Amino acid sequence: MTVEYHSIWLMPQADDEQAFAAIVRNLAKRFDSPVFQPHLTLVEDMPRSCEELKPLLERLTEGMASFSAPVDTVEESLLYYRSFYVRFPVATPLKTLKERAVGLFGVGSFETFMPHISLAYGVPDSPQKMEAVAALRSNLRGMSVVFDRGCIVSSSQHTPTEDWAIKQSAWFQA
Repeated sequence: MTVEYHSIWLMPQADDEQAFAAIVRNLAKRFDSPVFQPHLTLVEDMPRSCEELKPLLERLTEGMASFSAPVDTVEESLLYYRSFYVRFPVATPLKTLKERAVGLFGVGSFETFMPHISLAYGVPDSPQKMEAVAALRSNLRGMSVVFDRGCIVSSSQHTPTEDWAIKQSAWFQA
């Protein structure tokens, strides 16, 4: 029997998602890296079915309204999935959602929570990478991102990026 892996993502509203998707496509073309759907991972790599997770997702989003989170900065690292990323402060309501998620899904840690949206995967260090990070840092300064839903996604480190897909969404509505 094949194990299904799912993650819980927070998704930006359509306009913000499209803006980030354009950045992901541009960086993928420039650095020959994969294209993926921009998202903020709340819980990752759970070996659980979508059916099992659906009621938990509904409880996670219950009573939550769409919210805006300010971009803190654009950073880079040597980690594959955090090669380029937009970082957000750990503040309410992101803090509230992560605390709820740890309790509901029984995995993850609030102490290690670093809310971010990745913009490129697997880009090695280079002067071109540093130039791109500096340009994005300048271009995204002062931006706020509106998050309007949580999603169950067939994504994990065991799943090829091109196979990642949203299976279920729960829209915020207070």
